[in-house]
Amino acid sequence: MREQQRLDYLQAMGIVQWMPRQPLPGVPAPRWLPEDAHAAPVRPVLMSEGGGHIAHPMAAQLLHEASALPVAKAPVSVQNVPVETPATAVSESAAVAPAVTTDLTPPRFELHFLRVSANGVWVCDDAAQAERLAAFAYRVMSALQAPVGLLHTPLCFRWPFIESAQDDQSLPVALQALSAQWQFLRDNGVRYAVAFGQDSDHWLQQVQAPLLFRAASLSEVMQNAQHKRQLWQALLTQSEL
Repeated sequence: MREQQRLDYLQAMGIVQWMPRQPLPGVPAPRWLPEDAHAAPVRPVLMSEGGGHIAHPMAAQLLHEASALPVAKAPVSVQNVPVETPATAVSESAAVAPAVTTDLTPPRFELHFLRVSANGVWVCDDAAQAERLAAFAYRVMSALQAPVGLLHTPLCFRWPFIESAQDDQSLPVALQALSAQWQFLRDNGVRYAVAFGQDSDHWLQQVQAPLLFRAASLSEVMQNAQHKRQLWQALLTQSEL
């Protein structure tokens, strides 16, 4: 039996190892005696073969009894207060920092895109005005002698896309979807937009659409001669409508 294994067995049985302070008569001097014969005996820390400490059978009971005794609180000295390092301060501040909350409330708006020519699209933000928008655009573009065929029904972009609490339809997602819609129009030749309504003006600017003309509402333009003149002059700046 190896010596370490023997010590482990004795320790597990609760047998305390005995170490002589002086060499025994008639035996060789032991190697584990301290050089100073009057020094206190040194008890080795016993480790098992697996590296785990083998505790004395009485240790658990002693610890239990010690934890049950009242502990006197010693006054804290200023010299004993540990100095907080920058790394510790950063870690503690990160631990107590409040969690950043993201607003997932979806914005609500709708845009109606009417393709009036090869390069232009008119946009309004009121579904009730979409039909009037097509009729007004037809008269204006015909007066400019622009080739106008049969105008299609305006394309509606409505947000939120679906009424669902499980899907993320927050502002960043809405802008991403609207950007994709505008990119689709650009890929099909659209070069400018005419916006009617505050929502149309706001959301088209969010996706950096080039606004040739903007108005508070379609009704305001149709009822105001000055706004009609401004729209007319803005359209005349385009070499190709």
